[in-house]
Amino acid sequence: MDATRTTTWRNVPLADASGSLTPGGALVLEQELNEERLAVVILLGPPSTRAARGELMAKVLGEEEAALSASNESLLLLASVKYLEGDLHVLVMDVNTTEDGSSSGLDQLVGAFCALSSLVISSYDEIGSTHCLMPSLPQFQSLFRTLMREFVTMEVFEMLPKMLNIDWSPSRSLVDKLADAETEGKANSAEALESLLRFKKMGIFYPGSIAEMSFDDFCGTHATVKLLFGLEMTGEMLSSLLRNLSIQVIEQNPLDFGTAWDDFAGDKCRVLAEDALNTYVDCVHPAVLEHPPMELDAFKQLHEEIWRLSMDVYHSASKYKSSRHRTVRTKLKADIRAHYATELSTLTQKSHVYCEELRQNLWTELYARATYIRGGGTFTALLDAIQEFDKQYNEKALGPEKARVLRDFYQHEAIQAFRQLENVVTQQLSESRLEELRLHLQKEFADKKEALVEHFKQEEAQLRAGMAREMETMQKMHEAKAARVKIDGSEAIRLREELNDQKRQNAKLQEKAIVLEHSQQDAINQKGVLAAKVEELEVVLRREMDNRTELVDTLALTIKTAEEKEKALNEKIAELQLELGEKTFRIECELQELTHQLRKTNEEKEELQKKLNDFFLKVTALPEALQQHFFFRIR
Repeated sequence: MDATRTTTWRNVPLADASGSLTPGGALVLEQELNEERLAVVILLGPPSTRAARGELMAKVLGEEEAALSASNESLLLLASVKYLEGDLHVLVMDVNTTEDGSSSGLDQLVGAFCALSSLVISSYDEIGSTHCLMPSLPQFQSLFRTLMREFVTMEVFEMLPKMLNIDWSPSRSLVDKLADAETEGKANSAEALESLLRFKKMGIFYPGSIAEMSFDDFCGTHATVKLLFGLEMTGEMLSSLLRNLSIQVIEQNPLDFGTAWDDFAGDKCRVLAEDALNTYVDCVHPAVLEHPPMELDAFKQLHEEIWRLSMDVYHSASKYKSSRHRTVRTKLKADIRAHYATELSTLTQKSHVYCEELRQNLWTELYARATYIRGGGTFTALLDAIQEFDKQYNEKALGPEKARVLRDFYQHEAIQAFRQLENVVTQQLSESRLEELRLHLQKEFADKKEALVEHFKQEEAQLRAGMAREMETMQKMHEAKAARVKIDGSEAIRLREELNDQKRQNAKLQEKAIVLEHSQQDAINQKGVLAAKVEELEVVLRREMDNRTELVDTLALTIKTAEEKEKALNEKIAELQLELGEKTFRIECELQELTHQLRKTNEEKEELQKKLNDFFLKVTALPEALQQHFFFRIR
């Protein structure tokens, strides 16, 4: 046994007849080989060659005493070979297949098993089939045709396994086998996919020649690490893909390798997204729970930094080529936004509680100190208390609710304090002025009373004398008035008409004044509505500017990421084109060499045929007794 290679004969069923992964197979793939790099060698053929296939691989691996399973309805893991230098596990599997269509879930998955393999060894004999089974697997061809429509042709070409045929037919001559191989090669060159398969074929082997080889000589150089969309296959990946494909078969859905890969990639991306989301929550949530609460700008800056960190965690660890990557990334962004809204609400609530408590404590102390002062200094002390509150509050208050709580203070406590002060001062002024006014009125009343008594006495004497004179005068006036009434009758009528005109004009002016008052009130109402609309438009404009700024930043980051990916992809394409040219040149050289060897072999065969003919001529020239003796010895 090679010191750098360790062989373990397992003989474990990986999948049962329905195509479902067995518990034993899951244990091997998901625990023992979970993170190991895998190359898969699969042997397939009719049931008539299964025992021979197992014995042949046991002999090649040096496990002649190994036990072989008698079940034909399962995918067997015959052995696993660990290479220490290459850090590689080669899994040797075996499965039966038939040419008459799919009769079970396992038969429907044979094409998928081949697609997941690095090397496919197809066995056939005269009992089961006269042709190689691999080109006639419809599931395999359908899988790769679907992949070629959905993925880059070069990636699909890298996934194609190498193919080897083993002929177990005992009675077919070498000429027949070579003719069948040439016919099969011409038939396979008709379609684009089968033309790709031709480059992966390695020819036909025979059990006799294989038995003399070691495992490394037989398939070691061809059993390389399986690449799926640029990623090396692991036990976890193989187990997940087998599960997803078996589910498609059980649900009787069309076999879709791309969907199975998307499901696997989606599961891995969701795990990475959960790690990124947990990173965001672990960084942001403790900061929100700090006391005293952090400022809103600091919280937004922390959110932006941890947002970028979480997305970097997701992008750096996500290496799976699938549309699910973008879907999971979109959901991750939505989850982070939801957590941000929740944490912002929590921070706002904590900030409100903290600022309210600070507001109550500061104002209680400062208001008590200001109202303790009596006299004319109360108003100044209250102003000083409000200024001191504003200063200390701005120094100590933290969080998003800082400005709102301060605004509530000025709308309630400050106004209430001034009203209380106004009531006290008004009451004090009213009491003092009322007392002074009462004394002044009493004195003024007494003085005026004496003056009025004296004045009334003098007025009474004058009034009596005046009344006599007025009686005489009134008599004369009455006589004159009677004469004047006759003269002024027409003038009174004219004045009465002017008075009526003035009344009518006054009524019109009053109506116009009422209309103007209503118009002025409507203008005031419209001004208030317009002012409210202007404020709403300013808020909407600011929000739109913030949203567009965030959108521009996101687009810039996306464009930069896309340019970097495009540059990396162009470099990868150039490398692959160079590698394809080298491999094409090497294959053409090998083909020329094989053609030369075939021509040389045919020439040797013709020489041997000539020698054989000469020999038979010599034998026929011998006497009949010697000829009979010669043929008897040959028998």
